Amino acid sequence: MSLSRLLTPTVLSLAVVLMPWVAIAEEEPTIQIAILLDSSNSMDGLIDQTRSQLWTVVNALTDVRKDGKIPNLEVALYHYGNDSLPYSEGFNRQLTDFTTELDGVSEKLFEIRTNGGQEYSGWVIESATNQLNWTNDDDDFRAIFIAGNEPFDQGKVSWRDAVTLASRDGILVNTIYCGSAESQERDLWAAGASLASGANFNINQDRAVIVQESPYDEEIRDLNARLNTTYIPYGEDGTRGVQRQLQQDMNAGAAIVTRGSSKSSAYYRNASWDLVDAIDENTVDLETLEEEALPAELQGLSTEEKEAYILGVQSERAEIQAEIRDLTAKREEYIRSLPSNEDPRDTLDYVMIQALREQLARKGFILQ
Repeated sequence: MSLSRLLTPTVLSLAVVLMPWVAIAEEEPTIQIAILLDSSNSMDGLIDQTRSQLWTVVNALTDVRKDGKIPNLEVALYHYGNDSLPYSEGFNRQLTDFTTELDGVSEKLFEIRTNGGQEYSGWVIESATNQLNWTNDDDDFRAIFIAGNEPFDQGKVSWRDAVTLASRDGILVNTIYCGSAESQERDLWAAGASLASGANFNINQDRAVIVQESPYDEEIRDLNARLNTTYIPYGEDGTRGVQRQLQQDMNAGAAIVTRGSSKSSAYYRNASWDLVDAIDENTVDLETLEEEALPAELQGLSTEEKEAYILGVQSERAEIQAEIRDLTAKREEYIRSLPSNEDPRDTLDYVMIQALREQLARKGFILQ
């Protein structure tokens, strides 16, 4: 049963103002991004860049719309080229399927340990194409980003066959060569991207990620801590979700300011453990949810009292998120005003954002 049928007239009138999700939801366009990372010994820098710059990429997409709608953003993660993984699997491993819960992606990124190995690009592209839960709607956006620094033609799975398979399924393949642009090894990486209508880049995977400080950072950090208090854990995953959220805040380090911005966007969703998001996405029913699945402050309340409590928390969250967005805009303006000797064009976030902006536009997604 939907929440709108459970709400009393008084609470429903509040919900229309505070919670636009009460209306019957239409199917939203979807952006699917599969990130395939070489985790051999030389790729510690690449993994570090991805850990901190994931949030920069997310933030670059927050103003994307299609047909006036905010799309769903789903991210999947693989690593490959690691001798700790079995040869029978091509030395590659799916760490997450497509998920809207980005803390899970961040958690897996911080679990990667580089080791070894044989980098079978064709094999991991084939694995991602066949194993992931890709959308079947041709109007949605589907893309692979594979990054590495070894010859693209290693392994028994042909890179041409793998890329052609992805392309036939409407999946773009973007290749990121971690090395010199003049290297002959880059040629096949570029050929792979061309065959699947993707883009090819080369980056310096060892460039240290520097988060520029601003006068707004302390307040953003404080607001992020307040934002965390607006999550209502429920069910078996509730405690785990809260712990993961706090751990990923800690893992972000100086990048907490960009992560905080992501957490103020529509792309930061945690319906599997947060009751506000779960109600938003109609994945739980307050009337049938077991009392023991609820936090202590909601146990023993009537349905109407639970709804009113959730509405209050949702309203507080929206206010904090609006403050973070306002400070983020000021922070970005401040940083743009600073002189810089850094050239950011050879880092993972820059090339991913450049590719996504162009490719999303070709699919009718508009960056407002």
